[in-house]
Amino acid sequence: MEDKFANGELDSLDVIRRYGVIIDYATNKALPESTKQFRASMKTRSLAYWK
Repeated sequence: MEDKFANGELDSLDVIRRYGVIIDYATNKALPESTKQFRASMKTRSLAYWK
């Protein structure tokens, strides 16, 4: 996914919305802790809707 983002195959919204990954735009690398926190937040916020 990092390679596709760096090559321009994916834009920043694709990375966040489709893959739920937070990218450091300076290095084009995924930020594992931020990604984990983002996914946990999205799971918590969207879970109430689907119950």
